[in-house]
Amino acid sequence: MKNNPDQLCVLMYHGIVTEWTPLPKEREAGADLYDVPLNNFQKHMQLLNENGYTTGILNEELIEQNTKKVVLTFDDGEMNNFEHAFPVLKKHGYPAYFFIIAKRVGLKGYMGWDELRELHRCGMVIGSHGFSHEILTSLLDTQIEEELRASKKYLERNLGIEVDTFSIPRGFCDDNVIQKAYNAGYKRIFISSRPRKLQSDCYSRLAVKAHWPLKRFEQALNGSIPFNEKMIDLTKSAAKKIFGSGLYNWTRRTLLKIK
Repeated sequence: MKNNPDQLCVLMYHGIVTEWTPLPKEREAGADLYDVPLNNFQKHMQLLNENGYTTGILNEELIEQNTKKVVLTFDDGEMNNFEHAFPVLKKHGYPAYFFIIAKRVGLKGYMGWDELRELHRCGMVIGSHGFSHEILTSLLDTQIEEELRASKKYLERNLGIEVDTFSIPRGFCDDNVIQKAYNAGYKRIFISSRPRKLQSDCYSRLAVKAHWPLKRFEQALNGSIPFNEKMIDLTKSAAKKIFGSGLYNWTRRTLLKIK
């Protein structure tokens, strides 16, 4: 496996919402920062269609194409992905990865087994997003291994398919976690932004934000990041490193005024 090839943009979505979309109570602090309005998502997919982007699943055929390539991923498995994102993807013929928190399958606001089977039937890839969405770098090695293996087995047993892709929960990862994911049987690992010292092969992604205008989405496709966002990302990375996962999340909740 290789790191992101040239001209490959991997986008990370979460909620695709309207003003009437019910939101799950299990959500973590700040999840609404990534709730992309449905009309914006429709514009994103239309832009890809009109500008000659190849949108597909990671395989040698896609990687070897000499075109502008985009991979679409969705984290958490919320029902709004099925109700809002899925019809738009089908309209354009775009496959995507859906990374599922195993413990939340069937809970109010999350997709159930019927929805996941339908996604798979229509060419979408079902992957794991951990069993309980824990920050893996905060766990003991045995707990990390359980999170990785339990989610894989649970999804495979109930869907009757192989689940060999994994998305690291909550943005905290290191080489230990990624190597344990490979050892658990995952073949492709997706993360958010890549830590500077990370050595392991994986695919970093760009998180699409709720407030982005269409111009910012175009910049993302071209690999351009505004200066203010670079500074915010550097600050977040430093906070994660200095405070660790527990204090970082407490600080984030306090700053966002979310209990």
